[in-house]
Amino acid sequence: MMKLMIKMMDLLPLKTKNKMKAPMLSKERLELGQKHKTIKMNLTNLLICARNCGTCPSYPAVKGEALYCAGGKSSAAIEQNGCNCVSCPLYELCSEYNTAYFCINGQCGSKEDSLSSSILSGISTTYLERFIHLDDGSNGNNKAITDLHEGDTTDLTMNFLGDKEVETKSNIPILQASLTAGINHKHICGGRARCSTCRVLISEGLQNCRPRNKKEAMLAKIKGFSPEIRLACQTTAENNITLRRLILDDEDISQAIHEGRANINQVGRETDVAILFSDIRSFTSFSEKALPYDIIHILNRYFETIGEVIDHHGGYIDKYMGDGIMVIFGLDSQFKENPAVLAMNAAEKILLSLKDFNKYLETKFDHQFRIGIGIHTGNVIVGNLGYSKKKEFTAIGDTVNTASRIESVNKLAKTSVLVSETTYNTVKDSYGWKKKFTAHVKGKELPVVVYEPDFG
Repeated sequence: MMKLMIKMMDLLPLKTKNKMKAPMLSKERLELGQKHKTIKMNLTNLLICARNCGTCPSYPAVKGEALYCAGGKSSAAIEQNGCNCVSCPLYELCSEYNTAYFCINGQCGSKEDSLSSSILSGISTTYLERFIHLDDGSNGNNKAITDLHEGDTTDLTMNFLGDKEVETKSNIPILQASLTAGINHKHICGGRARCSTCRVLISEGLQNCRPRNKKEAMLAKIKGFSPEIRLACQTTAENNITLRRLILDDEDISQAIHEGRANINQVGRETDVAILFSDIRSFTSFSEKALPYDIIHILNRYFETIGEVIDHHGGYIDKYMGDGIMVIFGLDSQFKENPAVLAMNAAEKILLSLKDFNKYLETKFDHQFRIGIGIHTGNVIVGNLGYSKKKEFTAIGDTVNTASRIESVNKLAKTSVLVSETTYNTVKDSYGWKKKFTAHVKGKELPVVVYEPDFG
């Protein structure tokens, strides 16, 4: 009887179904649906869900009821796949409003609905958004791949590293070219720009790829893709390219699928920054005589003091290491100065703010902090790193390690701030200088040259 009713209602004109309120729903669910952000409570959407009952991953099996479920509770398993509800029949409608990339118990939610990673790491989403750049790379181009005309095509070669070279044409998407050539190219959503499992890294010829279309641009922004990472199902090229598949097995697929609106994503990119490490030199003697409450209180007050200085100069506080701190300069696009200049200015102000902090510490605890600061400038890789339940946006690379080693030299040199030769060459005309040191540090075969700035 239910199937017959569905078939009969399906015969109604689309305009009529769009205007009709959804029947067969309980009053409670009807009221809930009328408050929904994106999906209209009409017969059209009810019929979509009725036809797909038990297959839509947004339908809950245990708690609550699906928003549009003509048969009551669903028997389908819950699959909260971030922005990759690849089989959800309402996906296209939800994604049009750019708010429904995380389905929670039958309702569309925004990224604010599930911020587990950011909350666990203690970093607010608003803070992170200043430092990661989710440029969709579309350049205003919303032209769909299917709009290309046969007459516009040229022959080209796609060199799939680790696979084979493929001869193809400029109007054929990368995914179609690779599958035709017999490459086992993952594409869980069927090439509809939903799952990103077909992603590739363009190692040569990125300039030959056409700009992202609307579908790819939207998903790339959510995923945090750098320009060289493209969706194979949507990308065509005008000339030869060299590329590599990034999703190769089930574990890769799972990781790709669970990247979504629940967190701010940054899959990894290279950038030039300045790294600042700072450490309290006299903290051990303080902690030996202070109560646990006082230790936490003073550390928080200290980090709040220098944190304001760091924030004022566009620094991203990457991590705390007990009484130490790591900061990245050069990620906040609002600050146009050279990252080395930002780091140097922050170091100078940190030392100045420490004087006022020490007045308080001397009065309350008969103690003063001395700190060491090390600064190095260079290329790093930034991205989300760690266990899926507690990932952190961070930087890795030799530049980070070198900055940490330079900071440790302060203890032997009896200095407060030391900078690398790279940083010195960038800012040497803006500051006075005291000593030049050559030091052997852990992890470096050759000695490191460092300079002590004269902040007056």
